[in-house]
Amino acid sequence: MDARLVAYLESVGADVQCLDGWQIRPAQRAGKDVAFVITRGPEIHMLSLVEGNAISRRNLREYLRPIIEKFGYATTRVPLAEVNHRLRHALGFTYTWSDDHFSYWALTQVPYVRESEMKKEESPCL
Repeated sequence: MDARLVAYLESVGADVQCLDGWQIRPAQRAGKDVAFVITRGPEIHMLSLVEGNAISRRNLREYLRPIIEKFGYATTRVPLAEVNHRLRHALGFTYTWSDDHFSYWALTQVPYVRESEMKKEESPCL
């Protein structure tokens, strides 16, 4: 397993020996792996493998849409030592609470949805 992935998983409290139920998939940009996307239920984590803009908006929609459609929300947790939440805010995640180790964030809408996609998602029935 990639050493960067092992270190990241440990930082968010996921024991690499106990990954049952977690899906780990690479996200690609221009045909190259640029990030790992780690999910379990409504929880999602993204680990960039390159400098700069690793994950594309298309990647974000691709990974977040099925989670939000299934659960109605997506969550992530961040070690308390991490204080830069710029990306989480940009994606639309909202801080929900903290425990002794992590801050927890939630998202209820897919970010960066194009106007043409919004019209497909809208339903005439409420």
